[in-house]
Amino acid sequence: MSSTKTNNTRQGLKEAEVYVQQGLFREAAGIYGSMLAKCRETLKNSGELDGRKLKQLKAITRALAKRLEIIEEKAATAEKPEAEVQQIPDDLPAEALIRRAVQLRSLGFHDEAVKEFEKAAEISPEFASVSFEGIAEVLLLKEDVEAGINMLRKALSLVKDNPEKEARLLERIAVVQEQSGNKPDALATYKEIFHRHSTYSRIFRKIEELTAQLSRTPLNLGIVCRYPKLFFAAALLFGCFFIAYNPFVKTANNVDYFTLENNPELEYYDTFKTIFGDDEFFIIAFENDNLFSPETLEIIQQITWSVEELDDVEEVTSLANVNEISGGEDYFEVRPLLDYLPEDEAEQSALRDRALQNPLYKGNLISKDGRTTAIVVEPHVDSKDDGLRKRVLADVKEILAPFEAAGNKFYMAGWTTTNLSLSQYLTSDVLIFVPATYLLITIFTWLFFRNIRITFLSILNISICVGATRGLMGLMGIALNNVTIIIIPLVMALALCDTVHIFSHMDRQILKRFPRRKQALSQVLNRVALPCFLTTLTTAIGFISLCISDIPPVKEFGWIASAGMVFEFIFSFFFLPPLILCFDPKKVYQEYSGGNRISTILRHLFSFVFEKYRLVIVVCAAIVLASVVYTSQLRVETNLMEFFKKSSPVRTALDYVESHLTGVATLDISFQATTLDAFKEPENLAIIEAIQSYTQSLPGIDKAVSFVDFIKDMNQSFHAEKPEFYSIPDSRELIAQYLLLYDADDIEDFINPDFDYARLSIRTARHSSSEKREIIDKIRKFIDGMDHKEIEIRITGRSLKDVLVIDALVSSQIYSLALATVIISVLLLIVFRSAALAALSLIPNMFPIILNFGVMGVMGIPLDTGTALIAAVALGIAVDDTIHFLTDYQERRAQGLLISEALMHVIDTKGRAILSSSLILCVGFGVMVLSRFVPVVHFGLLCAIIMITAVIGDLVLLPAVILLKKEKEAV
Repeated sequence: MSSTKTNNTRQGLKEAEVYVQQGLFREAAGIYGSMLAKCRETLKNSGELDGRKLKQLKAITRALAKRLEIIEEKAATAEKPEAEVQQIPDDLPAEALIRRAVQLRSLGFHDEAVKEFEKAAEISPEFASVSFEGIAEVLLLKEDVEAGINMLRKALSLVKDNPEKEARLLERIAVVQEQSGNKPDALATYKEIFHRHSTYSRIFRKIEELTAQLSRTPLNLGIVCRYPKLFFAAALLFGCFFIAYNPFVKTANNVDYFTLENNPELEYYDTFKTIFGDDEFFIIAFENDNLFSPETLEIIQQITWSVEELDDVEEVTSLANVNEISGGEDYFEVRPLLDYLPEDEAEQSALRDRALQNPLYKGNLISKDGRTTAIVVEPHVDSKDDGLRKRVLADVKEILAPFEAAGNKFYMAGWTTTNLSLSQYLTSDVLIFVPATYLLITIFTWLFFRNIRITFLSILNISICVGATRGLMGLMGIALNNVTIIIIPLVMALALCDTVHIFSHMDRQILKRFPRRKQALSQVLNRVALPCFLTTLTTAIGFISLCISDIPPVKEFGWIASAGMVFEFIFSFFFLPPLILCFDPKKVYQEYSGGNRISTILRHLFSFVFEKYRLVIVVCAAIVLASVVYTSQLRVETNLMEFFKKSSPVRTALDYVESHLTGVATLDISFQATTLDAFKEPENLAIIEAIQSYTQSLPGIDKAVSFVDFIKDMNQSFHAEKPEFYSIPDSRELIAQYLLLYDADDIEDFINPDFDYARLSIRTARHSSSEKREIIDKIRKFIDGMDHKEIEIRITGRSLKDVLVIDALVSSQIYSLALATVIISVLLLIVFRSAALAALSLIPNMFPIILNFGVMGVMGIPLDTGTALIAAVALGIAVDDTIHFLTDYQERRAQGLLISEALMHVIDTKGRAILSSSLILCVGFGVMVLSRFVPVVHFGLLCAIIMITAVIGDLVLLPAVILLKKEKEAV
């Protein structure tokens, strides 16, 4: 595009962003739409544009389209047309006032509606009943149920002489009571209606329905056993619907999904890339003792030219195609560094010296010792093309193959290779996790139950649950990535937990009391249904609390994992029971009440706790205190390179490149002026130079390049290559003259055509987010201490993105953990109807979580993108066994058992299931240590530790705390 068009585009962008900042989204959308239309029109007539300009125009068009879509969404959200209320004169009769009140109520003006109803009742007593009823409906809309019912009863008192109205109002009261959960009062109201109007047949049916509901347990699943074929068919059909979407589940070929939604800094980063292009690249590095020999230089040329021809490559930079500036007194020229292949040693040595003396190439394209070179490849990044990186790297490897066969060794490193390697490790993890989890779960289920039928049914139930959960991912378009991959072994383990609780309650003693198989299984299901439902709910809450995160894969993990818990409950209680009924009860019911080995171990354990409960509490408190101390040593950071094992090819290549050349992590500083040609002024260039000099002085910064380097190089060449002239000229006119003489396009990566937007590109070998944060904070502090006039200076780039993501991840996990804790506590308070029991339930659940953070501090495991998920997930899972324990304990205490007797009974009936389900979860998580992806290894290891400590919390610490009130009032 011409300079004028570029200038118009720049001004348009400025104007549009000003509108956005003021909340004028429609005006901004209009500007973006107009600019987008012009770009598309230019693309249609793009025959005269060269390849680079055409690619730039396409990139700008894509960026404008994306930005327009965002602005239009904001405009749609911002615009909420206010409802208009028809204006009616104030001096109206009661009937008109009531109509006006109804209109106000329908529009959501509740307080105004109440005033009109009250005014109507005051004017005409005959309309008082209707007015009170209208006020009641307003109160109910505001969810003030008690006040609404009172107002309905006030209306009822005025219609005693009208049986029809009386019945209608009573029925409305009953419906409200039922909907609010007050079924006993609703039943009493329905009986009152039936007593006065016995001809109301539907009222009689409601009385029968509520009576039946109030006379049975909250979750009576005996109906499943009465109609097993119906429920089996329904559950199978439900499962098959989701399973059918399994082929649509995709595996992510990149990790671009780890970003933040609606983050201003990242939105600015996207805009920045539309000006200077995407900052993604990878390096092809190789070493040769005689790097500047004709043979080696020819290899560099052939690779450079071949890679440049690839459709998916934007640009290639190497010693074969870069320019150098040379000159004398009052002139300079730009020419290729490699005009021809040097033949004798003198020419080779001179070429080597020129390359090493050029600060733009030293470190970037050639190592300090002149033995290693880099070919920098910038792929044509397209967020919609999931397989682009895979194709590019495959094509490059094909180009390098003949040279490798000739004895050359190449190393490829950069975000492109790192990104693809992360996704490829994911694919291999899928191939390991599923069969390994199946094998281990099958083995452990057999060891716990020693029954081939139970093992078969358990695996079948797991399979349909996992299939449905994975199918939901396909239905929702959620890909398997480095976060969602955890869902598969997680759901497999969780799906077995309820199965274990069901089978653990299938004691042969039940068959003696209920010989019929349907009756016996009904008793088992009703026994475990409520606690299993509560555990499903609490675990789902733990998972769904992650959805408050702004990071898409974490949010997706929360949704799918919580859905997996719902599926697990549905299949365990509607798919599995009909299958159990197909077998001879004597073949699937076990003898648990005898002296089996696990029961004996649990009783000995309880005997120890009973005798030493104070010691148990002191030891656990000491462990918690030590964990809190070590938690202070916990590092909060993400280091992508630490995600790979040291022996991995991607880690080996990166170590080689960064030890011989410069780091591949990038950071950018944006300089945006308010006037055109601002960066032709020496004082403005001096600002960039000052920041660049400071940046290069920081530990960990390998290279910093800006437009200033080119100007200083031009100035030195213009003055016969004298070193003292490697500086910014004092004259604006001289700078303008240099730019007229400089006809290469390599400065476009650092300055825009209007010279009002500049870039400082920084390279570092620091990959830890905490180290990046330290560098960013130092640069930001230095910038804040400068007088940079009217130039807006902002830090941006991929490194800033990494820091923002980990900060958001950790903060969102803190919020999600707090949210899950509050919701689960309230839920348990409602279920147990005891604040003491609800508070007590948190002790064995916070114990493993605190211990987990202590272990992370001791082992040096950072809180990163993998381990940050653990706390909220662990709380949701660990609380399951606590609910089973306390539900049974509360029931036994209600039967009059002493505290020690109730605890012993719970250990006998629930201990086996708690122990077995926790160990199975431990095995399920333990499979993740087979991953090649370090965060997944850490996640699996730590979750396994949490499951083990959760058993200690439930079977050791919780009974010990309860025993503090031994032989006294119930807890």
